[in-house]
Amino acid sequence: MDIVLKRVMAYIIDILLVLIVMSPLINWKVINPYIDEYTENYNEYVELVEQANNGEIDPNSEEYQERIIELNYNVNKYKVISSSISIGSTLLYFVILQWALKGQTLGKKIMKIRVVAKNENKKLNIGNYLLRSIILNNVIFSIILIVFVYLMSARSYYTLCLIISYLQLLVMAIIMLMVVLRKDYRGLHDVIAGTKVIDLSVAPASEEPEEVVVIEAKETKDTKPTTKKKTKRTKK
Repeated sequence: MDIVLKRVMAYIIDILLVLIVMSPLINWKVINPYIDEYTENYNEYVELVEQANNGEIDPNSEEYQERIIELNYNVNKYKVISSSISIGSTLLYFVILQWALKGQTLGKKIMKIRVVAKNENKKLNIGNYLLRSIILNNVIFSIILIVFVYLMSARSYYTLCLIISYLQLLVMAIIMLMVVLRKDYRGLHDVIAGTKVIDLSVAPASEEPEEVVVIEAKETKDTKPTTKKKTKRTKK
């Protein structure tokens, strides 16, 4: 299997595992007391967008714009704890666990790939995995949205959300293009963090020929003395 496809499959597996772990925490009222307010505002937001798409409401009307901006602000305000849990779960999995497993997540183990240092003489530390994860998983954008929801007006925050959404798409597009087009398959996150991904199922091609040469040389040396001894006995 191509290493690019392996990386995509490993990432999908990893994201699903993170979602499975953090979903119960997000929906647990003891940890996230604002889950009901979030759900209510989110459902109203989705319903309003659907009405606009179906032609029931004019999306260009001032009333619609004001309500969408307000609901967007409320949704992000009430999901601060959910977003924090998501960031924490992502960093624990892609940074701490991957560092502990020496460059592998569970998805990478299944797909038999590993993250290693670009320079083979160096050893990766937690900082490399942290930098890599912040870029790959858009953590920095999530942190910006959490911080500025308390510092900006609803209208300004709505504009920020639009900008962030475009930046997230741009970063992911750059990562995918670099992984596919570069000969070393390194994405933006790999270049910045000084890492690369190797395929563990592909054995180095230079090991076997060297062993064969050594064995053949030994056999040649051992064969010559045996021939001489037999010749001497025949003369006697």
